[in-house]
Amino acid sequence: MTLVVTIDQAPTRRDRKKLETRKALERAALRLFAERGYEQTTVEEIAEAADVAVRTFFRYFSSKQDVLFGDVVTDRVTRLRTELAARPRTEPPVASITTVMALLDVAGDEEEEQILARMDLMRQQPSLITQYLDLINAMRLAVVEFVADRTGLDPRHDMYPHLVGGACAASWDTSLTLWAESGGRLSMRDLRDEAFAALSAGLPDPPTQRPQP
Repeated sequence: MTLVVTIDQAPTRRDRKKLETRKALERAALRLFAERGYEQTTVEEIAEAADVAVRTFFRYFSSKQDVLFGDVVTDRVTRLRTELAARPRTEPPVASITTVMALLDVAGDEEEEQILARMDLMRQQPSLITQYLDLINAMRLAVVEFVADRTGLDPRHDMYPHLVGGACAASWDTSLTLWAESGGRLSMRDLRDEAFAALSAGLPDPPTQRPQP
């Protein structure tokens, strides 16, 4: 569920090296978490497995929990906001959201494997669920802000932006959960599209005037 940036897309040799190091740390951490358990794995062991110094680890991640979901939150939400803002203002908000959700789909087998590993770790270590829920909520709030901007509705008083944001959050969570339970065999996009279509079908058109608080 991270922002998709490939090594070839990095503009400089330094950027490519930084991306390689970050990916090496993530791969090492997920492998060690699976082999030894999250609580039993230390930052020192992750750094050693990735063949970097401990201080290098802390240049990229603030803690071992940050390896699991830290950048996912920032990168995913940032891309969601960017892609939504780029949609035509004449496009219905729900249509914009449907298009952008497809743009944020998982890309490639390596990313799928990492997501499956993260979901499996959450099942083993329930304390990690909080950070996952923070990610879902951050994406929900990004949708709420987008819908409020495009409709002129104030989310402090109006229900509609929150209903759309909630439908998105439920769709992401449900599709990701079912996809992970299938071991990645089902189509995450099909699951998400089905969930969002079912939830958004009951949404009314946005009010044309902002109700008075």
